[in-house]
Amino acid sequence: MNHALVSLACHAYVVAALVYLVYLVRQMDALATGGRVLVGTGLALHAVALVGLFGAQGGRPVGVAQGFSTFAFLLLTIFLVVDVCYRKPVIGAFITPLAVAVLMPGLLLDQGHVMSPDVQRPLLPVHITIALLGVAASAVATGVAVMYLLMERQVKGKRFGLLFSRLPSLEFLDTLNRRLAVVGFIALSVTLVTGAFFSSAAAPGFFWTWTSKQIATLVAWAVFAALVGARSFGGWRGRRVALLTMTGFCLLLVSFLSSYDFIHVSGGGQ
Repeated sequence: MNHALVSLACHAYVVAALVYLVYLVRQMDALATGGRVLVGTGLALHAVALVGLFGAQGGRPVGVAQGFSTFAFLLLTIFLVVDVCYRKPVIGAFITPLAVAVLMPGLLLDQGHVMSPDVQRPLLPVHITIALLGVAASAVATGVAVMYLLMERQVKGKRFGLLFSRLPSLEFLDTLNRRLAVVGFIALSVTLVTGAFFSSAAAPGFFWTWTSKQIATLVAWAVFAALVGARSFGGWRGRRVALLTMTGFCLLLVSFLSSYDFIHVSGGGQ
């Protein structure tokens, strides 16, 4: 049942992605509204599925497929909040396809895979959710950074084509990037603190074990700390900030993927 709901949500996301891509070419209010309704409907179905899934597992995280699924859910939730608050549906043309690409592995992977009891601790779901929130916020910030670079290229080259008339202003994109980067930085900071208490089961009692996941997360945190600091105290804006955001997100992806070192399937584990 839960898998079926996620599948329905994915179908809604796919149609929404197509709608937003069409909106990128032909900006009509009906398309923007349709995209929001589709994403909102998908998120409602997705939320019910995730609650049912985690409830069936006693509130514990249940593995790789659910990690991808939760990431996609948070990614689209952040996008929808941004779209509703700022009325910039064109961002959906860059975010919804990414969310669909993230969700696909969650549908294709075995939903029965669960985490080893050795790493199932009471507050671990909170830690994982905050970590995924940080990655999702950084992903949206990266999408905005890509839009900024595309827009800047047209402005500097004085080639005012389709994107110039469709994308938000450079000032708006830079401001939105800053706000999303701050959210990602706060979530990463909380992730590092809480992650100290969820080190590898192979080394109980240690707050830091220098795993690839921890190192990648720490470096990504340093990048976003530098980003926030450079904006606040160095007056950095524009291209440098966009590139730094993309670098931080790439490091977070390494952390996100390497986190699966902690996951073992029950019954036929590796």
